[in-house]
Amino acid sequence: MATSRIDSRHLDIRIVDLGDVLLHEETDPDRVQRLQSAVLDTNLLRNPPIVAETSDGRFVVLDGATRTTAIRALGCPHILVQVVQYGIDVQLEAWYHLLRPAAYAAVCEHVPITERIPLEVAQHRLRERTAAGAIAHADETATLISVREHQTVSSVLRTLVRCYGGFGEIYRIVNDDLVRTIREVDEVSGVVMFPAWTPNDISRAATSGDLLPAGITRHVIPGRALNVNISLDMLLLDAPRASKSAWLERWLSSKITARKVRFYHEAVFVFDD
Repeated sequence: MATSRIDSRHLDIRIVDLGDVLLHEETDPDRVQRLQSAVLDTNLLRNPPIVAETSDGRFVVLDGATRTTAIRALGCPHILVQVVQYGIDVQLEAWYHLLRPAAYAAVCEHVPITERIPLEVAQHRLRERTAAGAIAHADETATLISVREHQTVSSVLRTLVRCYGGFGEIYRIVNDDLVRTIREVDEVSGVVMFPAWTPNDISRAATSGDLLPAGITRHVIPGRALNVNISLDMLLLDAPRASKSAWLERWLSSKITARKVRFYHEAVFVFDD
């Protein structure tokens, strides 16, 4: 497996004010609590959230909303982030969610369901952004989800995900063969599909506060910084951000000089213990 030596110009990690960090999606309180406990146990932030910088100098979290919320809840004034160039290297996709039969009735009761149309047509409507979402069925049809007056797409989708989120863990998939997935997975009545998102959607949700539900946007980000393991004590320290940033620059330079930072060119499969 090929690796390359890098210098600090290839890796943009920064310490920023938490007040300048914006979420584009909701977070699950249970997941936040678990991560908060894990951070306290290890006294480390292992992997920095990945953010894009806005034109006014703030940062939109692309990946790591739970980490950001957990660090904020611990009272840290600052957080370590990895800054990426949105719309250049980062790909934005949508997760799909498996829908259990028990949850389908709740969805139909609380979400504006409209016509049932061929799956291919529904997928086109989602690409064209003329539907808030759709539920794919095993017979190669899909039920469209609309937006009523005085609603936003984000508010409809928050209601939608809450309808089935209470029926157990949400299973996210990236799978073009939707019909086969529905037929082969036990106790699944459909797959919830979401629109084709754009970076402007993400920025708008973050800056307006009209957040998307958790787990429906998927950012494919090359060159993630993993196992950085920054001390929680440093993030909690009551010191100016400038002094922490100077420390971070020295720390990163020492890691690179000691060849303790590796960049892998290839995509890899990682098996957990």
